[in-house]
Amino acid sequence: MCKRFPMAPDERDLLIATIGNYAGLKPASLALMLDHCSVRTLPKEAHLSRIGKPDSMEYFLLEGVLHRYVDNELGDPVSTGFYLGKMVLTPHFARTIAGKSIFNVQALTAFVLAEMPVKVLDSLRYSYEDIQGFGLKVVEQELLTSLSGDMAHRSLGAKDRLLAFRDKYPNLENLIPHSIIASYLGITPVSFSRLRKELAGK
Repeated sequence: MCKRFPMAPDERDLLIATIGNYAGLKPASLALMLDHCSVRTLPKEAHLSRIGKPDSMEYFLLEGVLHRYVDNELGDPVSTGFYLGKMVLTPHFARTIAGKSIFNVQALTAFVLAEMPVKVLDSLRYSYEDIQGFGLKVVEQELLTSLSGDMAHRSLGAKDRLLAFRDKYPNLENLIPHSIIASYLGITPVSFSRLRKELAGK
């Protein structure tokens, strides 16, 4: 079950660090961001959003691991990306159409996030230049992540894709189901297991 709480001091610190990973804000602007966020928690395997369901929030992941996925023609989930602590989720405009989610977001561990209505953040961006700059940095990072991931999937073999995954997400392989990593890499779980054994033997 989703739980929402007023923001505790340690959660405020995590949100400040998350925002700071993208851009520095003036103290007054940072205070506005903090004041307009609420904290939300969900357990492992719960969904933050589902395809076709309304979603009107921007999200700041404070702790935990999420993945986004779609179902293939057989109904099997295919992971298309991961979100880790102190990271802003894909901006609302890029993950929704007409206010409805275009992919699923599911918890791979229990997690804590801060959320803000997209209309509120839009208003802050239009009113404060440094918050607008923060928003641009989030978009820039999202584009870089998407492009680098697309290039890796198109140009690298399975082994090199796994090595790139390990480089990008250190230790994540020990935290989440290997079947999800295999789907992200575009290989079967059996092939993934074989690659791990091959690399471990080197």
